[in-house]
Amino acid sequence: MTAAVNSGWPVIGHEWAIAHLSRSLAFDRVRHAYLFTGPGMIGKTTLARVFAASLNCRDAHAPCGTCRTCTLILKDGHPDVSIVEAGQAGGQLKIEQVRDLQQTLALRPYEARYRVAVLRRFHEANPAAANALLKTLEEPPPGVILILTADAADLLLPTIVSRCQPLPLRPLPVEVVRAALMTRGAPPDTAQTLAQISGGRIGWAIRALADPAELAQRAEWLDLLETALQGTRRERFALVEKLSLEKTGLQTMLDFWVGYWRDALLIASGSRAPITNYDRQAALQALAERAGMGAVQHALDATRRTSQHLNKNVNTRLALEVLMLDYPLP
Repeated sequence: MTAAVNSGWPVIGHEWAIAHLSRSLAFDRVRHAYLFTGPGMIGKTTLARVFAASLNCRDAHAPCGTCRTCTLILKDGHPDVSIVEAGQAGGQLKIEQVRDLQQTLALRPYEARYRVAVLRRFHEANPAAANALLKTLEEPPPGVILILTADAADLLLPTIVSRCQPLPLRPLPVEVVRAALMTRGAPPDTAQTLAQISGGRIGWAIRALADPAELAQRAEWLDLLETALQGTRRERFALVEKLSLEKTGLQTMLDFWVGYWRDALLIASGSRAPITNYDRQAALQALAERAGMGAVQHALDATRRTSQHLNKNVNTRLALEVLMLDYPLP
C-alpha cells in the first residue's frame, strides 16, 4: 500500500473524505459549513487547507497545487482564507477572535471565488466565542465557507454540530504512514517505528521524523504514566501537581496514554491485534496481568473522559487527580 496523493489532492490517506468533498465540488453541492473531527495531528487542518484550495483553484483539475491561489492558500498566505485558532494548543479561542473574523467575512472576496475560514481546534472556543459563531452558521454571508476542526463532535455545542456537514477522520493504517515517511527520506526501520507508535496520526509521525525531540517527549510521557502506576496515591498527586503547572501538551500526553491503555486492553483480552506501543510490551503485559481486563477498561474510559474534560476547560489539577484515583493501584 502506498501513501499516495488522492485524486490530485496533496493529502495522505482519508480517501473517503476526499471523495465526498470532490463530489460536492463536481456537482456544485458545497455546504456553507463543515466539521472535520478526529484525534490531534491526524490531518484535519491539512485537509481543510486543500479543500479551501479546491474551492478557489481555477484549474479544471482543482486543486492544481501550482497556481498562485493554491500556493498562497497552502502556505496560509491568501487574503481570502483565514485561519483562526487559540494562541496555543490547550488555550482558549476567544470571542474577540470570532468577532474579528465576522467582520472579515462580511466583506466580498478580494480575489477568490469564496472566502474560507478555518477555525482550528474549535473545541477550545470559550462559550461566548462558540455562541457568537452560531449567528454566522445560521445566516452565513454569501460566498463564505466555514471549516471547523475539533477532536470530537461531542465536545461542541449540539447547535453548532447540527449546522455543519460532519466528516469524522480516522487514524491511518500503519502501512500508509510508513510509506509516507519513506517518501520523505526516512530509512525503512525508522519509518516502521514511527508509523507503529504514531497510532495513525500522520501529522505527529511527520513531525517526529523532522524533530527527534518528539520521540523523546513521547518516551517521557509514557515514563510518567508507568511511574504513576507504580506509585502510591500521594506520589500520584505529587506528579499531578507538577503536570498541572504546564498545560501545553497535556492533550497530546493524554492521547498517548489512551493508546497505552488501549494496548493493555488488547493484551488483557487476549487479542492478536498488533499493539501500538510495541516498545513497551513487557510493561504492558505486566500491567494487563496485574490489573485484569475490567480495571484496564475502566482506566481507558477514565483517560478518554479526562481528555474530554480538559477540552472543556475544567480545573486541570482536579481532573488529573480524579484520573489518578481511577487508575489501578500497584
